[in-house]
Amino acid sequence: MATIREMLEQGVLMGLGAIALSRETAQYLVDEMIKRGQAQREEASELVEKLVKRGERERDALRRLIRTEVEEALKALNLPTRSELRAIERRLDALLQRLESERAPNPQQPPLNSDS
Repeated sequence: MATIREMLEQGVLMGLGAIALSRETAQYLVDEMIKRGQAQREEASELVEKLVKRGERERDALRRLIRTEVEEALKALNLPTRSELRAIERRLDALLQRLESERAPNPQQPPLNSDS
């Protein structure tokens, strides 16, 4: 039968660390290990720090993986970037202004840009 320490370390390795153990949760788990005689009081704070840091590393690794996968999915969809959309918007505004200025100043005609 695996000890709590082994199960805890395996859980972190399997990705539970991506959830990032809170310091309180890590402290509770270490306190339980001490009660069961699976850890010494002297090593408790070191073990808590180790668990928290490992959880942070796993969470960061998972974030990088998710970011990379999302970027790849967006590239595959061939969607325009935010900066490309802004450039299109600027060009469209410039064209609308040009068309407005080329139209005879006729108060009867509504403006081309519906935002005006």
